[in-house]
Amino acid sequence: MMAKIWLVLVSFMFIWKPQTQATIDPQSVAEAASDFGNNMYDLSIKFSGRDFLKQQFDMSSDTLNVKEINGTQMVLDIAEKVERMLDNKVKAVEKLVDAAERANFDQEYNDSLEYEYFNALLINDKDNNGDYLPLGGEFILTPDDHFNGIEVNLTHSTVQVPTNVYNMGTEVLNHIKFTDELDSTFEANYLADPTLTWQYFGSKTGFFRNFPGIKWDLGEADFDEYDCRKRPWYISAATSPKDIVILIDKSGSMLGILLEIAKHTARTIIDTLGDDDFFNVLAFNDTTSYTEPCFENEGMLVQANADNRKILKDSLDNLKAGGLAEFGNGLKDAFELLDKYKETTIESECNQAIIVITDGASKRHEEIFEQYNEDERVRVFTYLMGREVGGAEAIKWMACNNRGYYTQIATIADVDENVSKYIHVLSRPMVIQQIYNTIWTNVYMDDAASDEGLALMTTVAQPVFDKKNDTAEKGILLGVVGVDVPILEILKLTPVYKLGARGYPFAITNNGYILFHPDLRPKWGDEIKPNYNSVDLAEVELSDANDTVLQEYVADYNMEMRNAMINTLTGETKIESVMHTSNLTRISVRNNSYFYTFLDETPFSFAIVLVEPFGFYILESTEKYFDDNHIPDTDKLYSEFDVGRENNASVLREAIDWRFNGNVTIARYWPYCSWSTEENKYLRKVALVERLYFSVLETELDPDCDVDMINHLLLDLTITEEVQNHWETKYAEEDATGNGILTSFLGMRSGLSRWYNNPDFDSAYSFSEEYSETIEEDYYWRAVELGNDSILYSVPLMTDGSTPEINSTIKVTASTIVTFTKDGVGPTVVGTVGFQMLWDELASKVMQSQTCSNENIDCLLLDENGYILFSEDETQVGSPLGKPYLRLMTELVNVSVYQKYQLIDYQGMCSETEVFSSAGSTIFDPFFSITAMVSWWFHQFVMFLVQFSVYDWWYSSTVHAEYLQPQIFLFPCDQSRDYFKLKPESLPFTGFIEEACDSCKLNYSIHEVPKSNLVLVAMDNDCNCDPIEQLDITPTDYNSTDECQRLKVQRHRRRPPQCFNSVMGEDSSDCGGASFIKPSLLLLLACFCLQHLRML
Repeated sequence: MMAKIWLVLVSFMFIWKPQTQATIDPQSVAEAASDFGNNMYDLSIKFSGRDFLKQQFDMSSDTLNVKEINGTQMVLDIAEKVERMLDNKVKAVEKLVDAAERANFDQEYNDSLEYEYFNALLINDKDNNGDYLPLGGEFILTPDDHFNGIEVNLTHSTVQVPTNVYNMGTEVLNHIKFTDELDSTFEANYLADPTLTWQYFGSKTGFFRNFPGIKWDLGEADFDEYDCRKRPWYISAATSPKDIVILIDKSGSMLGILLEIAKHTARTIIDTLGDDDFFNVLAFNDTTSYTEPCFENEGMLVQANADNRKILKDSLDNLKAGGLAEFGNGLKDAFELLDKYKETTIESECNQAIIVITDGASKRHEEIFEQYNEDERVRVFTYLMGREVGGAEAIKWMACNNRGYYTQIATIADVDENVSKYIHVLSRPMVIQQIYNTIWTNVYMDDAASDEGLALMTTVAQPVFDKKNDTAEKGILLGVVGVDVPILEILKLTPVYKLGARGYPFAITNNGYILFHPDLRPKWGDEIKPNYNSVDLAEVELSDANDTVLQEYVADYNMEMRNAMINTLTGETKIESVMHTSNLTRISVRNNSYFYTFLDETPFSFAIVLVEPFGFYILESTEKYFDDNHIPDTDKLYSEFDVGRENNASVLREAIDWRFNGNVTIARYWPYCSWSTEENKYLRKVALVERLYFSVLETELDPDCDVDMINHLLLDLTITEEVQNHWETKYAEEDATGNGILTSFLGMRSGLSRWYNNPDFDSAYSFSEEYSETIEEDYYWRAVELGNDSILYSVPLMTDGSTPEINSTIKVTASTIVTFTKDGVGPTVVGTVGFQMLWDELASKVMQSQTCSNENIDCLLLDENGYILFSEDETQVGSPLGKPYLRLMTELVNVSVYQKYQLIDYQGMCSETEVFSSAGSTIFDPFFSITAMVSWWFHQFVMFLVQFSVYDWWYSSTVHAEYLQPQIFLFPCDQSRDYFKLKPESLPFTGFIEEACDSCKLNYSIHEVPKSNLVLVAMDNDCNCDPIEQLDITPTDYNSTDECQRLKVQRHRRRPPQCFNSVMGEDSSDCGGASFIKPSLLLLLACFCLQHLRML
């Protein structure tokens, strides 16, 4: 009997589980959510002034219209304006080209020329005696707003000469002298087009003439390494697109310093390539191999973008010398690679060249050139490493008989000056035919600019030819002229306030790379990213491909719009896109309508994006404060101030000041007029008041001001002028202080912001300091995304792992949109209003419900992206739910309350710490020390005799490894980030969590807070279901399933329209040579002794 009882008890223990008893009443939670939502909604309507502002717009409706945007017509209209602006820059370049060529033609070359000029590095510097340095002298410099506050001279240019170029060389001086004539054209261009910024001439001799003149700053560098001939604008203008195979000799004879010089030479060549070029690197001894195994594919050249250039430069580190040199096999493989690649449809379809880097060849291999290059369509450039000339004859023959150039590089110090010579050979056909190749560069950062918005540039450039009769057949390139075009000048013509709510413009190059886009992030902190100018459109416009995880980028990615833009088509398309905010904390799922076209005579394509549902409508007024000719309507500007008073300057000033009186500001970076310095941007309201005041006195608004933007701003100022009084009244009548209301504010589509501070709290708070950009701020665009008649609530996020300080004042920001409809057209968003309140007061309203005040129940408020807006534990506020409640977050994703998105950030930066170990541990081993010393002296002696260089000897130094510290290196990488988005259609939901719980089931219920972006979660606090680990919210390095395959993907591109490969009558007899000093044995020994005396 006892055995049966025991069996029953044991069986019961195995089959019994805790009963699923609901401790949370869903109806009570629903009521709590409804009561809280309605309470906060009433509060929001009272203190935001939404209904009052709506009434103000209704009262002005007779002069207002809502216009439906025709996206196709708008993009064409904007493109036409941009084309005209860019064409003006091209004309400025053409004038400089003509002036430079005429000056060179008129000047006779002087072999004994002595010439003084303003050297940008030496101007205004004095020696110890107080005398100006040679090539320096007094050079007047004045800070100029238009050039970001930099000190400039607007009548004279200055000349920069890199360290590797002799600044008093005869050829250099001759070129400096004739380009002095450019100053008058520089100045005339600037006077004709005040929007011009930097104008310059880059000489084939290496100097760089810049206007306006500036003092050249080396920063922390010891040497001036800026060589204009290596810049993308110079190389692109001087050559056509090219296919390059770099062929490196890695046989045993290259062992030691020769291979190091060869690697440096190859890296420098790679740095001269651009996005329109294709290349690969082969290395040979008794066999031929690709230096980068990923690109070891039959007939494969890769685009010379920033990523591929870095990969192939890094691959050179793995080269080891050894074996015999089968030169013929290496040449065959290089020619066959070009032949096979030419059959593809992606190659640059222009110049093809083989660049050979070797220490010599025993024979010419004429049979190979006859077989593969009888028509000499492939140019051959040869670089001979070292001072020995035993194999030089065959190497020089290869270049001279294949329309190339031969150069001998004795030391590493010779590399920079000699590598660029191949560029001028490739330019010959273009020069001989006198064809001016107008090029536009990718976007880049101007180091001289004071902020990122002003720093983004593109350059337009053209080559300058030597037109003297005796040099025509030689095709001599004198240099390249260029003009910088700030991206801001393009954005001025595409104001976002005209694009409807959340709309934006962007542009791409012929390679699909971003020229400008709101998600282009060129900097990481204060550091400029190395690959910021090769961000592809497909990497920022992310299609919501499968509703859960965005597919990694592969060849069949949906890029129809990208390819259509590259192909210079005009069209439109709709895509559901996932975009993250600028600080990468949230995502937005949008229905975007894209309208695109091309910019004629440029490699660029342009697009505007209109976002449903509000983005297709904009507000217009029939009354204008300034007409299209910038003439003011004084009656409207004077407003009521002219009643019974004489219209004069003081009354006018009073009228304009009155409009901007009080807590009013305008968007910091918007181009109402040409704000040029950081100072003017921060005083933007004051500066604009001055512009408006003098516009009436002078009967015309400044031509660099945007009339439409200022009219819209003045309209918003007029309509919202009574809102301040409304807020003040409401604060007094409705117990704002008792409800914890700190500030009320509005932000309008014109960039206008107003705010009112509760006088019972700290009145020093300036809303504009925290939220200066209106429609680009989270409170604005997220409210637009939420929709009409709903309130957006937010708190500062703690995404960096921090927590709110104890007893700190957390502010809750609430905002809602104001819309306007006229004659059934619309609605359009005219602005956003809201308020800020103390978090403690919001918390007290949550805890008023019986559900949340129950000590056995924990309540949370979550926003649309899963961030905690309220928790009984204040330190959790602003954190993602998954940090303190990983199990709950996982459950809400599993039951589809939140949808998880994994986005790949293709502009990420990863870090790597490299620890250097001390070299001191080896000094205690006597045998090691003796053998190391003997080996080192012998190696130094032999290498010195073979590769002696005064430059290398003078600047050599000893590195003491024991003093090195660990260093953190940043490098570009793809990073994966997880985001969450609320799915309101899944609510309400009540459930249980059992997994990983302490012998219990956690009961929870989640309900939508009406008319808001929030949900209320109530859960049983008697059941602990959370694991020890928390959600890691930091981005993780992302590696695709086959990174190499991804690198091989050749994205669609459009090659430049012009190609210059060959021309009848080209004189290729000047194919290079080498000259060097062969010191005596006595001199070698003397220098060797001096070298090592320095090291003792």
